[in-house]
Parts: sequence; structure tokens; C-alpha cells
Amino acid sequence: MKIASVVVHRLSVPLPRPLRTSIHDYTHADTVLVEMRADAGAIGSGYCFAFGPQRAAALHALVLDLLPLYEGRDPAAARGHFAAAWRAMNFMGHAGAAMMALAALDAACWDLAAQAAGEPLWRFLGGERREIPCYASEGLWLNASIEELREEALSLKARGFRAVKLRVGKPSLEEDLARARAVREAIGDETALMADANQGWSVEAAQRACRELEPFGLAWLEEPVDHEDVRGCARVARGSKVPICTGETNYGPRGLRHLLVAGAADILMADLERCAGVTGWMKSAALAKDYGKPITPHLFHEVSAHLMSATPGAVWCEHMPWWEPVIQEPMEMREGNLVLSEKPGLGIAWDEAALRKYAPPAGG
Repeated sequence: MKIASVVVHRLSVPLPRPLRTSIHDYTHADTVLVEMRADAGAIGSGYCFAFGPQRAAALHALVLDLLPLYEGRDPAAARGHFAAAWRAMNFMGHAGAAMMALAALDAACWDLAAQAAGEPLWRFLGGERREIPCYASEGLWLNASIEELREEALSLKARGFRAVKLRVGKPSLEEDLARARAVREAIGDETALMADANQGWSVEAAQRACRELEPFGLAWLEEPVDHEDVRGCARVARGSKVPICTGETNYGPRGLRHLLVAGAADILMADLERCAGVTGWMKSAALAKDYGKPITPHLFHEVSAHLMSATPGAVWCEHMPWWEPVIQEPMEMREGNLVLSEKPGLGIAWDEAALRKYAPPAGG
């Protein structure tokens, strides 16, 4: 199999509801979607995104810049193509938009490689698990009222989720505690509860929050402080009985290693696009294993579930259905687990009408 051509789409996919956290306020996932077409007719898929059409335009340009490193080549050599792209990115650096652009191409290449082998990606990577525990990340946003939180938490539990994530980071910690109490009472003790501060606190505020949140039995507290304040996060982690989960905003194995060396992460959260795709994510998983830490993926559950299957130390896949409007058949979920299919590769098929619908207007 050879990569005959690569088709790149730009999309602005509306979020099911506005995204409101301590640092975010967005309505669309501006996406760059890659279709890597093989001479045998197979199509490998990958995508990256940003919040903002101009930022997505930059990602689009960088994807086009890296295309020649893939066209005409054998997808089975995905690691070699990744290494070539890594060298080509030296001037741009191994953080930022270039990493995200590479992620889309790398994922599409692995998708094709698995299809060429006639295997689903999870098995091609050595995985055995077909049912991957996931948590509901699509709700319980910062702008929800206490009553809305209760209702939504009950709804998520009724849909079969065995874990849910609450956003925290209100101006008053007392507000966050009231919101955590409402969700915990709604879901009961048998459902896991995560909380995500989205980097909204100072070190001192995070330390206090960890103490006050202890009674709610959190599975983890995510990104309590600025992701660049590695030492500060380590201070929070050392004094917290609540496990600290962080890493989604740090780039690649090198960026994640800083967190592990400093003791800033009890659970390492690796983001597919900031790790530059499947290759970088699996390297990050190996790093987490070396440090004896569990790893959890950030977003992209259509790909991340495959990676978790191949990673024994991986816990909790984030379920975020932002891209379901452009996918023909969303992943099956059964009793709180994402169910991996036996279809070759990622098993993703895009809705062509939706790709046209969410494409930006010509020249805009």
C-alpha cells in the first residue's frame, strides 16, 4: 500500500453547547481533518483542532507543509515518517501548532497501516481490551446552576456513565464546594467524580481547594494551576490527598517528563494532538510506565480508546462528542464503556454532507 494523496478539510463544528470553563469561552471546534488516501482505495483519518478559525487556518497551513513527507510512501512505516516530520519541525520547534498538525497526519497514517494489515488499530497496536471505561466530559460546565448540575448529573448517570467530570474554578471556593456537593449527591458514591479547574487557581488557592474537596472522594483534580508552573503543581500534588491529574496542555514526551520528574502528576493526562499523534502518545505512555504513573487520554475518544486498549496502565477515556456531527456512526457505548469495533483501522467514516455543511465559506 502507498499513500497516493492526502485530502485536507477545514471545518467549523458547532459545539453542542457553549464551552465555559475558568479560562475558556467558545462555541465551535475549528477543525482540520485529514483523509489520507491509499492507492488501494483505503482512507486513513486524522484530525486536529483549535478554538478560532484563524488558528485553525494556521494548523491547515502546517498540515499542508508536512504532506510531502507522507505522500507516495508506505503507511506501514508510520514511525519513520513521524521521525522525518520531527526533524523537519526543528526550526518551528516541538511544541505548539506544528505538533498539532503532525498529529492529524500521524493518526491518519496509523489508521491506514492498520487497514493494510486488516486489523482494527487497537489490535494492530497490541491491544486486547474491546471495552474501554469512559467518563462523561460533555456536561457539568462552569456556567450551570446548582439545579442544572443536579439534573444533568442524573441524566448522565441514566445514560450509563459510571464516571462524570465537573468543572470548578468559580470566583468563590464555596460555590465550587456547593456544586461538587450537588453532583456527588445526585450520582451517589458508586459513580466516580472528577473535577477540572482548567488552570484557574493559584498554588495557594489550589492547595486550599484540595483540602476542602477531600470529602467528595474525587478520582482526580485536573489542572489545578497554570500548566507551565510545574513546580507549583508539584507543591499542590505533594500536599494533596486528592490525586492530581495534569499534562493535557504540555507538549509531547519531553513536556510530560518535566511533570513526572517534578512529581507534579499523580495521573498523567496526555493529549493526542499535543503529543503529535499516535506515535507521540504511545511514547508518552511508555514514559508514564517508566515512572509508575497511570496515564489517561485527553479528548479524541475515537482514537484515544484504541490507544488505551494497547496501554495496560491507561485509565478512563474522556468521552467528548464534539465531532459526532461529522461522523457517520459514533462509537458504541455499553454500560459506561466505549466499545471498540472490529473494523480495520480506526473504523471512522465521515459524513460527506456534514463536511460540506461545516466547511468555512470560500475565502473565509
